[in-house]
Amino acid sequence: MPNKNLYRPNVGIVIFNSDKKIWCGKRIDVKTKDAWQLPQGGIDHDETALQAAIREAYEETGIKSIKNIYSINEWIKYELPTSIAKSKWNGKFIGQMQKWFLFYFYGNDDEINININNQAEFSEWKWELDTNIQDNVTKFRKNVYKKVFKKFNKIIKNFS
Repeated sequence: MPNKNLYRPNVGIVIFNSDKKIWCGKRIDVKTKDAWQLPQGGIDHDETALQAAIREAYEETGIKSIKNIYSINEWIKYELPTSIAKSKWNGKFIGQMQKWFLFYFYGNDDEINININNQAEFSEWKWELDTNIQDNVTKFRKNVYKKVFKKFNKIIKNFS
């Protein structure tokens, strides 16, 4: 098993709405059909994984009206393609290890702003079904999303 120090500690975020659809964004730096993904980001030294998830959700979506419903305690790892890993984070990491959080969005769509800090990661966003998100995510993230949705789908379905 590769050294865990080769994986960047990160959070992944699933935000669902009252229609039980999931927020996803189209990456601004990817020009293929599999450019859609869920919000995610690094964990700063002075914050917990949950704090990082709340911060990243806001930085990437503008969303503040969320309630933490569930989280996956284990780290879920994935490796980046070598071409990406060499250029990201000065080549320090071969991939990411993520803690995943499930949030319920209780606000209005006009709260959503993918350019809240003038450093947009997404060019567009939508509410989508998990199967469509899995079909349109980059290949190296597909297994992660499959695991995450397997854990979260029943919770989302039964949420009231």
